[in-house]
Amino acid sequence: MEARDATAGALVGSDGEEQTAQRDAAPKKDQPQTKSKMEKIFGFRKEDLTSWSSLVTLLNRPTDPASLGIFRCLFGLLMAIDVTQERGLSHLDYKYLDGAPVCRFPLFNFLQPLPLDWMYLVYVVMFFGALGIMLGCFYRLSCLMFISTYWYIFFLDKTTWNNHSYLYGLIGFQLTLMDGNRYWSIDGLRRPSIRNAHVPLWNYTLLRTQIFIVYFLAGIKKLDADWVEGYSMSYLAHHWLFDPFKLLLPVELVNLLVVHGGGLILDLTAGYLLFFDVTRPYGIFFVSYFHCMNSQLFSIGMFSYTMLATSPLFCYPDWPRRFFARFPAFLKAVLPLTSPDSQPSTSCVYSEIRSTATESPGDLRRLSPNHRN
Repeated sequence: MEARDATAGALVGSDGEEQTAQRDAAPKKDQPQTKSKMEKIFGFRKEDLTSWSSLVTLLNRPTDPASLGIFRCLFGLLMAIDVTQERGLSHLDYKYLDGAPVCRFPLFNFLQPLPLDWMYLVYVVMFFGALGIMLGCFYRLSCLMFISTYWYIFFLDKTTWNNHSYLYGLIGFQLTLMDGNRYWSIDGLRRPSIRNAHVPLWNYTLLRTQIFIVYFLAGIKKLDADWVEGYSMSYLAHHWLFDPFKLLLPVELVNLLVVHGGGLILDLTAGYLLFFDVTRPYGIFFVSYFHCMNSQLFSIGMFSYTMLATSPLFCYPDWPRRFFARFPAFLKAVLPLTSPDSQPSTSCVYSEIRSTATESPGDLRRLSPNHRN
């Protein structure tokens, strides 16, 4: 574009002045915006928090849907397996025997199990809901099928409660509100308008906050005297998984420093380690090692694997594209998309920025869709 408002006073003068005026009047190319230190560390600017409008714009910033789509697929797969295991489909006839004593949750005493044949139907609905989440098929309906039956079964019997059981229901509810079917989903094949479309940043922010809370509250719970002094799980130090540590330390110190001290420090710091770019590789290594050990130490179903699936949510959202781009070309027909170009989405707010002060009011530039969050 030509700039017309800065040349009138510079047309008369020496040759050097004329050349200066011509340079000032020439089209100006967009200069790459340098990120502030805060934006490099946290992914947003201080100005994004100065008003409600700017905060809403930040939370609805267009973000790559790839990482969310992979997590949706993994979560659905793990929940489909969980239905047959920890939820009890494999032993349903024993779990809901007529007249079996049950312990109800407060305020939910009115809930009663259905006849056994109908309970099988409830579990089948939950299973197909989890399967639909995994495939991204009729996504919202699948989420509702899963969480409605999941919470019903959860509140039927207090004795089956576990500190991770309600986490699955919370994540399922959060996914219902999100655009998790924008990447590698059957819905994307059925509806090209949503395939590979941006998702709002708050989709990632909500899940990251949820996982941060899981780790941090677990660390707070470990601050009691029994855990700090090494009494809570002293028997774990004798497990074969801790044999490498016993080459360097006596079993008493393995129990105090590794089992209890290491567990406390990891839970308190895991969320912070995963959040920042510099510490994220270390965070992923330690939490992965931690959850792999837990999968062998405890009978906690799919919890360890679910937490492993949440770790990549803290990485750049386009990591699946870069990962699957390394695979052979003949596999790309069945693998997720690797193209970096995402479609605009009506769920996002696109920042409209004037490229220069001399552009016309109608010539606006959108935020780059390849912006990493």
